[in-house]
Amino acid sequence: MIIKNINALGLFGGASLNAVELALINTDGVDVYDYMKTAMVPYPEKLALEIRTILNRRTPDYAGLEKDKQVQQLKNAVSRFYADIIKEFATGETVDVIGIDGLTIGNSPQNQCSYQLEDGHIVADVLQRQVITHFHKADLLSGGQASPLAPIFFSALGQNCEKPALFIDLETVCGLVYVGASGELVAFDAAPALALIEDWTFRHANMQTDYNGRLAITGQVHPQIVEAMLHHKILQKQPPKSLDMMCFADKREHLEGLSLEDGAATVTAFVAEAIFQAALDFLPKIPSHIYVGGEGLKNPSLMRFLKQSFAPREIKTVNDLVPNLRALGACVTAYNAARRLYALPITFPSTTGVSEPITGGEFYEKS
Repeated sequence: MIIKNINALGLFGGASLNAVELALINTDGVDVYDYMKTAMVPYPEKLALEIRTILNRRTPDYAGLEKDKQVQQLKNAVSRFYADIIKEFATGETVDVIGIDGLTIGNSPQNQCSYQLEDGHIVADVLQRQVITHFHKADLLSGGQASPLAPIFFSALGQNCEKPALFIDLETVCGLVYVGASGELVAFDAAPALALIEDWTFRHANMQTDYNGRLAITGQVHPQIVEAMLHHKILQKQPPKSLDMMCFADKREHLEGLSLEDGAATVTAFVAEAIFQAALDFLPKIPSHIYVGGEGLKNPSLMRFLKQSFAPREIKTVNDLVPNLRALGACVTAYNAARRLYALPITFPSTTGVSEPITGGEFYEKS
């Protein structure tokens, strides 16, 4: 196949239960030549509530999800929602490939399972065209952790920046991506991020997230609780490792009894410190050049705590490299869809622990 520039559309459902990301980029799967269009579409309130219900009752055994009637009904509804917003987003655009990375509700590499709320058959039928989904599966079946999927995109994004460089991907969970002086990649899921903050605000204020970090900025951090949470076994585990959005559910009782504002401040400070500790413990070094991207950029309190944790190093954002970069997760999905089309690898031994560089994504055809 001749590699050429194409318009790749990506949908990312996993940044937050607050919204779905969409992006259209022009790429050849190696370089990104244009960030053409992005959008954020809120999950319908009823759908978001149903997803939270599933998350709060799930167990570490994900094998039964395909037999769970409620999960399957929800997956169908989410897939139709994804298809509808893709159709609207793509109207009038030239689109060569569509990639979908749905919301991950369970991730268990030891059981070779990573479960996303997406059904490629439904989306392909509604759109009446081919789509690519399940980017995690091939990596998982080849012994990898299934996540993170963003490192190769960050490598492309930072090709002209000074190295070594560190990229902090603030989404549902936080991924760290280290790009060495010779372009070598080291990456892993480092800590819970928006998922833990949103879990607190939803359970205690019925808010999807701490909008603009307003709760955290008025609250008081409880350092002893932050310290206790930093001893979680997941944070101590050596990479490669991947996390899911409820990986810290067993420790959220540490926060109970705090006021709404103090809980938001404490959990936000914990997220920032956990990210810093992961960088300190597991990266070759913490570089001077640090860039933050993802939905977490919209939380000034989280950014303030991150800057405090990493001081005196300066923290910049991915928009210092690409000013018009938005909907980062969707851009990653679009880029990976283009790489899948050209059979280029998206995961590597140094990012997911897979045995060799491997492409990922399954093709679904319209019926």
